Order: sequence, then C-alpha cells, then structure tokens
Amino acid sequence: MVPNFVSAWRKHRNLSQDEAAEAIGTTKSMYGKLERGERTLDTDWLDKMGRAFRCEPYQIIAAAPGHEPNDRTSASLEDVAAEHNLAFVEEIDLALGMGATYLDGSQPEVLGLVPFKQDWLHGLYDGPLDKLKVVRGRGDSMEPTIREGDTILIDTSQRRLDDQDRIWAVAYGELGMIRRIKATPRGTWLLIPDNKVVNPDEATDGEATLLGRVIWIGRRI
Repeated sequence: MVPNFVSAWRKHRNLSQDEAAEAIGTTKSMYGKLERGERTLDTDWLDKMGRAFRCEPYQIIAAAPGHEPNDRTSASLEDVAAEHNLAFVEEIDLALGMGATYLDGSQPEVLGLVPFKQDWLHGLYDGPLDKLKVVRGRGDSMEPTIREGDTILIDTSQRRLDDQDRIWAVAYGELGMIRRIKATPRGTWLLIPDNKVVNPDEATDGEATLLGRVIWIGRRI
C-alpha cells in the first residue's frame, strides 16, 4: 500500500470530506477509506485528487503541503520513486480522442505525472519506461473497448505496423485518434473503430503516422 497525504492536502485546500468526495466523484464512505489508507490509491484516484486539491498527483503520496519539492526536479522524483517503488509516467495531451480532435505538430503538452508501481510496469512492458505515455479516452468511436475517461498507456517506441490485431495511437492528417489498423493490398491503411456504427477511414500515401501502440487500458467500474 502506498502511503498518502490525502488528509493533509484536503485540509490544505479547506475542504470537508463531503466536499472532497463530491470533487473526486465518490461517496463519503469510500473517500474516508481512501484517506485512511484502507483502499489503495490507484492512478485514477490520484489523478482525480490532484485535480480536486490543485496539486500534482504524485505529491499526494510524496509529502504534505509545505514539505513537497518546490519544482518537479529529477532528484525529487527519483527519491519518491525509489522510496515507494514507483515510476512516474507523463500524461500528455496529444488530442488523442477517439473522435475528431486535432494535432498541431508541436510538442505534446504534459498534463501531469501518473504514478505506477514499477514492478507492475516491468511485468507489463520490457522497454524503457520513458517511452511510455498516458492519455485519456475521449468519445465513443472505440466503444466498448475504450470508453470516455479510460486511462490509456501508450508505448511510443513502437511505430512500425508489425501486427494488425493491435490498437494504435495514430495521427491522420491533422486528426488524432486511436484505432485498429489493417494494411490493405493496395498499400493503404484502414483505420478501424471498434464501434460498429462509426465508419473506418482509409489512409493513403503516408496520410497516417503511428504515434505508438496501446499496451494497456484501465478504467474504474
């Protein structure tokens, strides 16, 4: 169980338990268990608390307000990671919605750091952890596989279409999307949604660029 400073951050923001529970979208009973450490703070809870308490998610398990590092330095993150066996993965906004969201060609905006247990990540993935990125599901074109708000882990080191039964983050023109991709005998790519009511797109002449392969999808049920 990862230790936490949930109570300290809640009080720092002058929130009652009722207000904190409402802000993160849960019941007061469940919130109390999270604050007392009776339930594990997974990445989804930490992300919601970070927004509610206006702090980085990792700070909730790193230190009480006033004792956290002043900036997100490599040393401070390494200390927290080593102490709690964590790896911090950047959450980015590449507009990788499952609908018509846009990419502008600039470097992705880093929205925050999402903590994962290192042992769990290494069991899932044997590549360099700095190649992993987190994005959030948007829209319904990949239903039921990916839903609105799902946590999506992308391996950005994989950018070659070597398996057609995988899910990819892809830039299609100026559109960012997540799709299954199938190469056709014509040399084009079919960008296939899982939602049967959404039509696939066909990319020709380098219109589509692979941004990484989806290796894990997480959601709260």
